Amino acid sequence: MNARGLACLAGALIVAPNAGAQRWRTLDASRQLHDTSALSVHVRYSAGKIDLRPASPGLLYAMNIQYDADRSEPFARFDSAARTLDFGIRSPHMHISTSDKNAGTLHAELSSRVPMDLTLELGAVEGELQLGGLRLTEFALKGGAADLAVRFDQPNPERMRRMTLEVGAADVKVLRAGNAAPEYIRATIGVGSLSLDLGGEWTRDIDVDANVALGELAVRVPPDVGVRIDASTFLVGFEKAGLTKRGDAWITPDFDAAKRHVRIRMQGAFGSFDLSRDAR
Repeated sequence: MNARGLACLAGALIVAPNAGAQRWRTLDASRQLHDTSALSVHVRYSAGKIDLRPASPGLLYAMNIQYDADRSEPFARFDSAARTLDFGIRSPHMHISTSDKNAGTLHAELSSRVPMDLTLELGAVEGELQLGGLRLTEFALKGGAADLAVRFDQPNPERMRRMTLEVGAADVKVLRAGNAAPEYIRATIGVGSLSLDLGGEWTRDIDVDANVALGELAVRVPPDVGVRIDASTFLVGFEKAGLTKRGDAWITPDFDAAKRHVRIRMQGAFGSFDLSRDAR
């Protein structure tokens, strides 16, 4: 690990007992909240279990990483001048599944008082991310073989410019994303599945660009939100029951009268798309 980066951490390295041929170690790191200037956060985690949630008052961040020192390397770097925070685990030679009981763990907390751009790069990872209440101005998730639930159970106090969701062979559920207040959502699905629940407190209309290759995209919207689906390049399977054709698009019957709208532009080849609306 970079010694200069460790100097920025209020952390301790603790050696745990060996488990067979593995050398388990733990890294704890945290930093107190000294100001609320905007921050760019980048989390990289290749394999194991993860949970992420808002931090306790007074903390900028805190993390606890359990890892196999023979197969992976933790890192944590905070640059106060550039206002960047990078942490996680690198496992360049590690090939395990998320069901491996010997996979490592990453527990992390981020301040709910600091506006931030948050990027997560995750490999064979499973877990739950509770991002509700964080002040997110941008959010990006790149999931390889991840099995994740991303929750926004509380409204985002900031205006989110963009939410980017890249799903390879992953199974990702984004719950109550309306609370995240995204202006724009970009979703790319390879052979995995993405469930995008747009429930929550809407403060603006949302534009969604989705590209579905071989995977599945399911979008769920509140009953009072009007939906328009641009079908000009729409090649994936889609059930159109309850929708009305307007030019190259399909709309819900109440689209014009609705106070809030979601506009979905689809591209795809052999994947599938499902739209559902909550009952009134």
